[in-house]
Amino acid sequence: MADFTIAILVWIPERMGVAEIVYPMGLASVIAFSWGVMLLIADRKPIERKWILIPTILVIALITIVRIKFSLDETIKFNLILLLFAIALIILMTYGYFYARKYATSRQH
Repeated sequence: MADFTIAILVWIPERMGVAEIVYPMGLASVIAFSWGVMLLIADRKPIERKWILIPTILVIALITIVRIKFSLDETIKFNLILLLFAIALIILMTYGYFYARKYATSRQH
């Protein structure tokens, strides 16, 4: 649901720190929307599609790194809650991936 929300929110220039809609906002919206669709599809058979967690972890980690970089540059305000939330998501998804892998392996034997 977060991806679909982001797909809408990036169209609001004030939220993006610009005066009007610019091309990268449209690109970000399309990426967020398609990622949301991909996650919905993966939700139908989560054990079989556990691989989707790997790029999702990468996306969250990279978004977090970008937020930290722009916070250090004082372009955006640092938000400890968002940082902790991202870390928690990464930990939970990593655990979920390894647990699903272990579960899938044990069902094969």
